[in-house]
Formats: sequence, C-alpha cells, structure tokens
Amino acid sequence: MTLKTDSSKKLEFPAVGWRSYDSSGTLQRAGQYGRYWSSVTYTSTTSDAYYLWFDSSDLNVNSYNKRGGFSVRCVRQ
Repeated sequence: MTLKTDSSKKLEFPAVGWRSYDSSGTLQRAGQYGRYWSSVTYTSTTSDAYYLWFDSSDLNVNSYNKRGGFSVRCVRQ
C-alpha cells in the first residue's frame, strides 16, 4: 500500500500466516497468507472483530473470534 500524497511512504503487510485457534497454537500457512486484526469489533454483543486477509490472488475483510492468532500492524493516521 502506498500513501497517495507521498509514494516513498509504504505500509507493508507480510504474509506471515496466523496462529491456530486451538490449544496447539501452531503457525499456519506462513509465506502464503496474511491475516491482520482491525481495531473495529464486529458487533458489540459478540467476541468477533474484523480482520484483513489476503493471499497471492485475493484481498478481503471478514470477521473472526478475537481469540484467533492474527497479526497486528500499528498505523498512525
């Protein structure tokens, strides 16, 4: 992603995979997929939050249980 006003400033999201939801916590699909949490919860009554996910051919936003082991990328506005 490149900032429209300054092409030298880039935000990178490496495909680092994610940690398994189960008790094993094993690393899944590193190098193939990226999953990054949003700070926005799905609804106020669930334990889900939005996340960005991508692979080599797709990019999307979805929701998942907050216990999922996705990455976090801090972004200053």
